[in-house]
Amino acid sequence: MKKINSTSVDDYIAAFPAATQQLLKRIRSIIRKTAPDAVESISYGMPAYKNNGKPLVYFAGYEKHIGFYATPTGHAAFKKELSRYKQGKGSVQFPIEEKLPVDLIERIVKFRLEETNTKKAAPAEKQKVKKAGTDEDAVTSYMKQLKHELKDEVEVLRQLIRKTSATLRERIKWNAPSYYTTADLFTFNLSNPSLIRLIFHHPTIVKINSPLLEGNYKDRRIIIFKSAKEITAAKKELSRIIKLQLELV
Repeated sequence: MKKINSTSVDDYIAAFPAATQQLLKRIRSIIRKTAPDAVESISYGMPAYKNNGKPLVYFAGYEKHIGFYATPTGHAAFKKELSRYKQGKGSVQFPIEEKLPVDLIERIVKFRLEETNTKKAAPAEKQKVKKAGTDEDAVTSYMKQLKHELKDEVEVLRQLIRKTSATLRERIKWNAPSYYTTADLFTFNLSNPSLIRLIFHHPTIVKINSPLLEGNYKDRRIIIFKSAKEITAAKKELSRIIKLQLELV
């Protein structure tokens, strides 16, 4: 994806060539027309939409295609119709040289709208005891309170992980930042104040070969970082591991 430091969707779109801008504007128009109450923002470096505080869809511009992200459920529901396009876990690529499938995009957005509308309903009693803020807010709060020798490096890793894929979500689980899609994938272990462990606990991780992955466990692998230098050197490989696992889950 073209790296663009934008704080608004208008600025994001304006950074692309004219032909790509037209496609981005069209897909934005479809989303806003179909989900007029959705909140628009820039998240993970791309235009993002939320409904009832839940991720709805994302889109992004690339050199040769437009990326559309409707979470794994949105793509699974239209698997047959999306089959002609190149896909990833929770993503699809619409080639620049082809017309956008307007009707299909509209139906996917409607599907996600219904999903996120259903998820918002909860008994009043449960709402009262629910913790304030989002899962992302909880992780941010955790980071502010974290006492660790490599606290800054943990935040660098966190941002790298979040930028790797729009389908990844974060929350506090097992008393540390944890990442998931439809299943739990990996979690920070910060029990040792002088190093950072990333525990990849989804069994698909054993299918991935990488010099970063340690351990010969049946269903998990570990990555250990001891310095900012090690993190910098491992950025590309860590992103590759995460993307591969998302394809396998």
